[in-house]
Amino acid sequence: MHKNIQRYPTLYVGVFERANSLNFLRLILASCVIFSHTPYLVMGAKVDEHPLVHNFYVFGDYAVNAFFCISGFLIAHSAYRSGAGSYLVKRVLRIFPGYWVSILFVVALGGPISVITGHTATGWNWADALHYIRSNYDLMALQYPLFGGPIDVPLEFPSWNGSVWSLEYEFFCYLLLLPLFYLPFIRKNLKIFIPLAYLISLSYYLCNQYLGYDFMSQAFGLHPRDLNASARMYPLFFAGSLLYLLSRKIRVYPVLSVLCVAAGVYFTWLAPHADVLQWTQLILAYGIIGLGCSINVSWARTNDISYGVYVYAWPVQQILVMLGSVSLGLAANIFLDLILTFGVAWLSWMFIEKPAMNLARHPIVTGSKHRKPSPPPTHSTSDTPASQADEPAAAQIPRPLGHPIQFS
Repeated sequence: MHKNIQRYPTLYVGVFERANSLNFLRLILASCVIFSHTPYLVMGAKVDEHPLVHNFYVFGDYAVNAFFCISGFLIAHSAYRSGAGSYLVKRVLRIFPGYWVSILFVVALGGPISVITGHTATGWNWADALHYIRSNYDLMALQYPLFGGPIDVPLEFPSWNGSVWSLEYEFFCYLLLLPLFYLPFIRKNLKIFIPLAYLISLSYYLCNQYLGYDFMSQAFGLHPRDLNASARMYPLFFAGSLLYLLSRKIRVYPVLSVLCVAAGVYFTWLAPHADVLQWTQLILAYGIIGLGCSINVSWARTNDISYGVYVYAWPVQQILVMLGSVSLGLAANIFLDLILTFGVAWLSWMFIEKPAMNLARHPIVTGSKHRKPSPPPTHSTSDTPASQADEPAAAQIPRPLGHPIQFS
């Protein structure tokens, strides 16, 4: 029995009490977004002429889906073990500092390059630059062009950062956890309300299908595109949160995790043709989190650049395109974008994100100097060895760090 426990730990033990590779997987997922976006930035509409390249979108779609599943799991843990104020400050400091600097990166570097190379509709001016910052700083109603560009590039519509649309939904998911974990009655009944939140999140899709987009747009004041994104993102996030609720009960089986990841990729590919993805979020969530517990890759365990890769890959590629990289071909552009983006993301991590996260752990933010980790919401006997049962999880293994997809 003891050998079985060691070989197949629960999700909780695999993520929070043992070394895991979720940071490495997040970096792979962020890189998959590059694979999915670069063809459109380099080839534009010609992507549709190449069926294999056209299907690269599956990499990006699956990556975003997996990000939300991991986020739902880890952020639920953060909410459970933090005070409301501390939780909210941590979430703000994890997403916004790195994101704000990426906006300045576009304004200070991308904007001038686009003007100099003739890829804008207007010249440089402070009014447009400040308007771009004001429009994007809060993740709401994003503005993608700057100075009317980039224009005369393969991508048909001017956009400086087409990846960051998902951050609005992710941050809103963080806010949705506030009533679940900080209203006393709901917190005492998480085993009821987290499954209920997951079911309610599924209702977006059902309402879109049966009430129609016109009715839903008028009722909620949302564009059909936003309705589709809500129907996709929220169930993925709450599927991760539901797995956290059950994390002391569900064991990690490596083969099953791999099969679920493969199924998740397949369901993502099917999504434009069938609605199977809307009912399989738990499979996708178990697969990616279980895989992170099953493999042991130490690289990127303490320095997580995945968020920087996610927010910088698009503007870096647009700069490359404006400097003439299209002639190098798709493979070379993917390689260059990966290398340069990894470098920028590392700088973002070391000088922006990591210091912000350290600030989030300051006693003024956490509210106490020595806060003991709370047990998970589903109570059961620990499956760690008896000699470790009384040790705090943090003493057994350093906490993994991560993208907004990070639990503290």
